Amino acid sequence: MRNLPPLHHLMTGVVMTGRAAALLVGLPLAVAGCAGTAPAGDTVPAWQRSPGPPTVQPRWEACATATAGQEADLDHSQAALSLPFLEDGFRPVAAAVCRAEPRQRPTGGSDLVAVEERADDVGRLVAALLLPDDTSPVDACTAEMPFVPWLVLLDAQGRWVRPGVPTDPCGKPRPEFRTAYEQLSTRRVTTRVLRELESDAAAASGCSQRWSDMVWATDQDGVGQDTTPGPLPADGASIRVCVYRVSEDERGGAKPAGEFESGRELPAARWTEIRRELSTAGPAAECGTPGSRFAVLHLGTGFVCVEIDGCRRVLIDSGSGPGSIRQSTAKLASLLVGR
Repeated sequence: MRNLPPLHHLMTGVVMTGRAAALLVGLPLAVAGCAGTAPAGDTVPAWQRSPGPPTVQPRWEACATATAGQEADLDHSQAALSLPFLEDGFRPVAAAVCRAEPRQRPTGGSDLVAVEERADDVGRLVAALLLPDDTSPVDACTAEMPFVPWLVLLDAQGRWVRPGVPTDPCGKPRPEFRTAYEQLSTRRVTTRVLRELESDAAAASGCSQRWSDMVWATDQDGVGQDTTPGPLPADGASIRVCVYRVSEDERGGAKPAGEFESGRELPAARWTEIRRELSTAGPAAECGTPGSRFAVLHLGTGFVCVEIDGCRRVLIDSGSGPGSIRQSTAKLASLLVGR
């Protein structure tokens, strides 16, 4: 639960519109000071505010219903920056926040979970949402994209609206809104698993759950064929190998994604054999057959990516430059996936 400090009525210097005055009956108000000039950076985003009022929806059910199909992207939505502002006819008494977050499992892996939270003390939040867009002149803006929560306001009858979030001169959420949201005191209502982010096996092996076939991707970019391989760790070094499987629908894409299959620390003697194969690998032959499996050797600085099947090429990336694509062998593949 987030703690909300005592509310204060800071009315001095605030000009209230008819819209704001009507909605703030019985609600405490806290408005922060004006934001300063934005530092140098990119130009102002061009959000187009939709005309109001926002649509009043019937009785609120749950985040699962309201956000069906978009739950995994809730923390990246900026739609509220262009939604209609709150209007006179809706009196908020509570708020619901829908978001997605990673959660560690006791067994080592992690899941992406959908979370619904409720807040009953929404005075500061509503006050911030009643502010207009700040259209003050600005020279330049920072390039980072704003965080915009997916939230709704509920009235005493259980109806709900998704209000527009007022923006600063750079088209980002006003600081008054950011502060009010950060200080909002909420209680968790539900938590649901959306999908697995990392398997227990991947976590135990020290490998990532997903990795891209960088041999294929680098070759598609037209680099690496004429590059000299960088230095490899010495014989006997501690090297981790992670093996990934590429689904059929990913094969042949610009950057095929592989899902974790297995991973382990290589015995020192095995790395010595692998190093010998990599050091003697010649230029890669022309090939356009996508692979179904690949292995990644983590070198500390840089990595080696090896296609287990398909074109059986290897990308040696020592951490500087585009890396070098060489021709792999069946022996190298067996050294990587065999025990």
